[in-house]
Amino acid sequence: MNKAKEFINSHNLINRIYDMVLYFGIIKSENREFYIKKFFSQRLKKLEYVETLAKYFENKIKTSQQNIELKYNLRELVYDLNYLKQYLR
Repeated sequence: MNKAKEFINSHNLINRIYDMVLYFGIIKSENREFYIKKFFSQRLKKLEYVETLAKYFENKIKTSQQNIELKYNLRELVYDLNYLKQYLR
């Protein structure tokens, strides 16, 4: 589990996921940023949650074909989430 935590921190996954869900409007307000990031921090230790999150962002890649930068950032995030799954098994 330590390697998973180190991977999450070194790849800044919590902040990157937070930024994406904020961008897509899942989170409407930035007032509770600390609690939302804490929620992600706790959930990223569960394999099922990481898989679900990766699938969600993969679907977003398909719908955001026009924005090249967003598409690249989403691909990189999905790649990192899939890599994180190896540490959680």
